[in-house]
Amino acid sequence: MINFYIVTPTFNDWNSLNKLLISLNKSIKGIKGKFKIIVVNDCSTEKSNLRTKNLKNIKNIKILNLNKNVGSQKAIYIGLKYVEKLKLKSLIAILDSDGEDDPFKLKKLINLAIKKKSFIIVGNRSKRKENVILKILNYLRLLITLLLTGRYINFGNYSAFSSENLKNIFSNNNLWLAYSSGILKNCKNIQRVNIDKRERYYGKSKVDFKFLLNHSIKILCVFRKEIFIRSFFIMSLLIIIFENTFLNMSLLIFTFILNIFIYIYFQINNLCFDALKLIKSTKNLKNH
Repeated sequence: MINFYIVTPTFNDWNSLNKLLISLNKSIKGIKGKFKIIVVNDCSTEKSNLRTKNLKNIKNIKILNLNKNVGSQKAIYIGLKYVEKLKLKSLIAILDSDGEDDPFKLKKLINLAIKKKSFIIVGNRSKRKENVILKILNYLRLLITLLLTGRYINFGNYSAFSSENLKNIFSNNNLWLAYSSGILKNCKNIQRVNIDKRERYYGKSKVDFKFLLNHSIKILCVFRKEIFIRSFFIMSLLIIIFENTFLNMSLLIFTFILNIFIYIYFQINNLCFDALKLIKSTKNLKNH
């Protein structure tokens, strides 16, 4: 029987998580195996109020309470490290707790991950529900990232994979910075499945300009070596095209500053301690 671990980070979003658990309980019906939910509580200031009644298809719900707020990307890293420490062959799935990752598509991701154990199956965001401005900003982010890294990273946290992939996933600290770019950098086999991004169950989306900017920088940090090579190549090409001393000098300075900034940002945010020490306590909510 397969052990399934579903990792989901949350911060003050318990109502959404309750609704997600109900949907997950329905979506995994018929899949043979033991399903365990790992909730990474990112130091929420609101008291948890999870309801576990009638979740017949979920064997166990474990809450990992962090001692400080680290953000969803790092919370996912900690959740995966916790699963790795259990040393059980399993199938792991990751999705956000707010409902934007369609829980009824999880079965499709899981079935593919079972068939292709060496692959990371990711939910490619084919349609998005944000307002027009955020859609444009996100599209610009994707284009800039593609230009600088050579990778089109149009997927987020929604994914499923065999625990056999954890060795490659944790071969360095890239995942600590950004989950999507971390697995794209560390794992050769990525299969994308188009899944529409849904609206949040409750409240407003936390994605804004500041979030997109910060997330983009972290993605660039993962591909810092590629960016160093590609940025100077692009700069050299532009210098050849534009025979303007001032413009060429500006391009050179900008490229130099960009790479220095990415390097410094990476050094500041690089993992240099045991992430599991950020777990203040754990709590089991449900057992069969």
